[in-house]
Amino acid sequence: MCHRCDAQVVYCTLVVVRKIGIVAGPTGLLFGGSCQQCLFKLLNWDTPIVNNLFLALKHWMPRVLLGLLIVLLAACVSSRSETVETTVTEPKAPDLLVHALEAGHPPEEYPVAPFPDDALYQLLVAEVAGYRGDFTTALKKYLEMTIETRDPGVAGRATRLAVYMNDDVAALAAALIWAEVEPDSLEAQRHAANQLIRIGDLERAVIHMAAIRTLGGIANFDIFAYRSADLDPAERDGLLAAIERMLLEYPSDPQLLFSQAVLLEQAGRYTQALEIADQLLLVESNVNIVILKINVLKNSDRKPEALQFLATQLKTGEDNRRLRLIYARLLFESERLKEARQQYKVILEQSPGDGDILLALALIALEQNDVEVAQDYLAQMLRWNQRSGEAHFYLGSIAEQQDDLVTALREYRQSGQGYEYLPAQSRIANILSNQGRLDEARSYLAGERRDHPELGVQLVIIEAQLLGERGMDDALFVLLDQTLEQDPINIDLLYYRAMAGERFDRLDLLERDLKRVLELDPDNADALNALGYSLADRTDRFDEALVLIQRALAIKPQEAAFIDSLGWVHYRLQNYEEAVVQLRRALALFENDEVAAHLGEALWMLGEPAEALEVWSRALELAPNSDILKKVMKRFIQP
Repeated sequence: MCHRCDAQVVYCTLVVVRKIGIVAGPTGLLFGGSCQQCLFKLLNWDTPIVNNLFLALKHWMPRVLLGLLIVLLAACVSSRSETVETTVTEPKAPDLLVHALEAGHPPEEYPVAPFPDDALYQLLVAEVAGYRGDFTTALKKYLEMTIETRDPGVAGRATRLAVYMNDDVAALAAALIWAEVEPDSLEAQRHAANQLIRIGDLERAVIHMAAIRTLGGIANFDIFAYRSADLDPAERDGLLAAIERMLLEYPSDPQLLFSQAVLLEQAGRYTQALEIADQLLLVESNVNIVILKINVLKNSDRKPEALQFLATQLKTGEDNRRLRLIYARLLFESERLKEARQQYKVILEQSPGDGDILLALALIALEQNDVEVAQDYLAQMLRWNQRSGEAHFYLGSIAEQQDDLVTALREYRQSGQGYEYLPAQSRIANILSNQGRLDEARSYLAGERRDHPELGVQLVIIEAQLLGERGMDDALFVLLDQTLEQDPINIDLLYYRAMAGERFDRLDLLERDLKRVLELDPDNADALNALGYSLADRTDRFDEALVLIQRALAIKPQEAAFIDSLGWVHYRLQNYEEAVVQLRRALALFENDEVAAHLGEALWMLGEPAEALEVWSRALELAPNSDILKKVMKRFIQP
């Protein structure tokens, strides 16, 4: 007898399948008047009964099996809150249903798919596994049956369970089948779009988002704008083409237009992006569209226009904190410090304890040599406990500049474990060393390495820099050699020792360590470029250098330093015209004194001394103390 419902427990599995009426009641499953727990108590018995039941289910009449499966699909594993329930609600079937069962009326016929018997069995296994809390087995079976049967109901069940279990691979596979076999299902299309977005396949996700729109759902097309920043050029072009196809059907959709404009801006097509942004702003002055226009103007070297546009927006529109922050930062970048300071003060009045704003005001005050004001803002950061580590670091920097080294050391030591930790340790070591306490500085850094082993490599490099700056190359290489004995495949240490070898004319060490880095990481672009440039600059192995630099550029084609290396190796090969082309590219990307020195040399050798002098003079204005420029000018102008 069942202690819950006083029903007779039937021990013959075949009788259970043949004689117990199966219907979906309002509280769960009802088995001939007995409760749901009866059946699953039977299924949980570790006896031959369980095996008999599954054999019967596998071979018995399809109609009964289908009825059982449908009820189970409706009642079991629909959510975790149901499957892990430790108590069972007493079933209360309507009187009409009980009378129907007692009168021997058959249960209602359900519309079902013509599944093969074995598929029905596997689906029942999935349901029972889910009821028992074995969701891994349940999902495995559901996914197998989704692939085998391509039934929308099974696919939907597999998708929901996979999403619940955070199994993105299974969720994507099931959702794509579901959306394919039931294209009019809004839920299926949503799941397919969501899963494709999660893996970054935005181009295919657009198709399902369009289906959502067609089916009358809410299609968030603007999500593609927010997710597109990390796409490579080919992926971005594919997504842009998909959105442009969608615009043929929905030419006025603001979210589609916004995503198109963002992608155009990322692709450097600023004129088109700006036209769309202005078109959207005529309809709605949305803050995201305003920011899009600002980015377009800024990235197309029209920063004054961006500042004017922002000023107008802040005067005529709602006082938006995001826009005012962008305005303040643009003013700071434009070196309009007085105006930037005023804007940050307005924001600070709205949020008095905002650490970001306090730090910005402190840095502006330091730029303006208003040390007392800077100290006041930094002290406020400490009182509000906002970005305290940075506040201590800058207070230490101020004290060091004022030659108050006791205070500087105390503040640096309170810089915390954030971004300022390593710079603070470097300053502490330098102060101690400059006081003639080099051994104490090294001992201090060794103690920090013991306390912070996760930062051991960076702290070793700080010590190596300390030694290198004082010309102690023997001690430097001993330190690096000992550390690499303990960690012989550390790429950062190998690379640093190689650069130290270049600095101290140990070219054999430079080449050996960089080649070792490339054995460990063949696509290390920095190592490829460093070895190629060193061979071009310090040896006559120009062809070998060219191959290495070209490999580096294949990995990072827009890296200014690599393009400079390419130009320099062509200069060394006496390909002066190609050298000038590449060095112009490099200088356009990065105005640097060494690049300018190289370009001037190439122009001079190409017979353009006047332009060479102009390049060098302009570079000296930016870097008046550049030894590289002074040496090259002396060599060419005063032979």
